[in-house]
Amino acid sequence: MSEKNPVDLNPGDSAVVVRHDNDNEGFGIEIYHHPLDNMDEEDLIFYTLLTRGMAFQATIDTETVLEFGEESLTDDKDISITEH
Repeated sequence: MSEKNPVDLNPGDSAVVVRHDNDNEGFGIEIYHHPLDNMDEEDLIFYTLLTRGMAFQATIDTETVLEFGEESLTDDKDISITEH
């Protein structure tokens, strides 16, 4: 986890964190599960595969992922982007 920008997760949370990478002019993806010792094996496997699959798809086919994201925002709904 980034020391400069810690991510606080509640018990049972999993997260995919996308960080801008100035050095490589791209982005990096970090995956977190919390707490690892308190999740049953089936949940841990599911969330690990889900988050790794999202991260993998985003890095190998970024354009398609962005297109899917755009489609999800423009289905006759108000467009809003959440910034944290």
